[in-house]
Amino acid sequence: MKKYKQTLLQKIKENQFFKKSGLFNIRSFIFLFTLYSLISVWLSSISSDKDKKINYLKEKSKKVKTEYVSKRATLINLTNRTNLLDKAAEFDFYSPSEPITVIKLNDES
Repeated sequence: MKKYKQTLLQKIKENQFFKKSGLFNIRSFIFLFTLYSLISVWLSSISSDKDKKINYLKEKSKKVKTEYVSKRATLINLTNRTNLLDKAAEFDFYSPSEPITVIKLNDES
């Protein structure tokens, strides 16, 4: 029995035990499968990060488009007001220096 243990220990030390039995092939399969799994998880993580970035950029794009439309509408209104003031100046009209006040009348009929 001691002789068997010694030869077994010698084979393990020399790495002959794994090569002659079917364990070496299983170890390489497990190693490759683990490597494949790690690469797969890494690639899915990268894909997820890119997906999050795309969603963030889409939301930012929507906000920028909304702001663009708002600023454009404001600019058009100011341009129209400026054009009206220019035409009014031709007739010697001017814009009031104080804001217009609305006078409410009570109907006493």
